[in-house]
Amino acid sequence: MGMAESSVAPGASGVGPRATGGLATWRLVLAIALPVVAIVAVVVLAGVVNSRPVSDVTDPLPVSSVDAPGAATASCISLMAVLPDPLGQLPRRQLVQGDDPLLAGVAGWGEPAVVLRCGVPTPAELTCSAPVQVVNGVSWLPLDGDGATTYLAVDRAVRVALTVPDSITSTGPWQEASNVISSTMPARDICANGEPVPPDGG
Repeated sequence: MGMAESSVAPGASGVGPRATGGLATWRLVLAIALPVVAIVAVVVLAGVVNSRPVSDVTDPLPVSSVDAPGAATASCISLMAVLPDPLGQLPRRQLVQGDDPLLAGVAGWGEPAVVLRCGVPTPAELTCSAPVQVVNGVSWLPLDGDGATTYLAVDRAVRVALTVPDSITSTGPWQEASNVISSTMPARDICANGEPVPPDGG
């Protein structure tokens, strides 16, 4: 079954594993749970960042690190090297502890901040029937959060999360991020054999 697409115009069970094969089962559960926790953290932290007192765009932007196994891949390194300043009309922000290796795949713009994270894991919400929105050739999976929406690019070699505060009504940052991703990372199928294609780096 193909992904459901829409375009944007410019402008548990409580039963534990059996004793036999229990270790393998728990490894599977852990492998699934870690990406879910990571992407939930992205969505939750978006609300934290944008609920703090309003600062000036010249102030360093505090962001927290989350699991991003693909941040060190060639795709993310290439993308981070060409991110624009500004994004749309939003100036690029310096990050607090921007030299932290765990923030190598993170960038922010404006106030309240639009935050991009490259190399995040695949969330449970991404299935081969999940509705995606196509912006300038890039397929995005929207994930609603508290005060912001995180859009996840799902048709590239790595997952790229773009968190946009609800107060930003212009699609400019989203469109420009799509342009940069489209020109930097070749498109690929979202699914193969009925399953989402795993991203580079895990």
